[in-house]
Amino acid sequence: MPQALQELGTLVAQGKLKPRETVAQGIESAPEAFLGLLKGKNFGKQLVKLI
Repeated sequence: MPQALQELGTLVAQGKLKPRETVAQGIESAPEAFLGLLKGKNFGKQLVKLI
């Protein structure tokens, strides 16, 4: 596992592996983002950007 973490970290640092995430903008979109998370409509992490 330590070797895998090192290799994956290197790939992310080089830009060859990019984590996927869904970003909703503003606090007003938080409820919809949460429901989408529960329904599986997001990719990777579900984030709500407040600023």
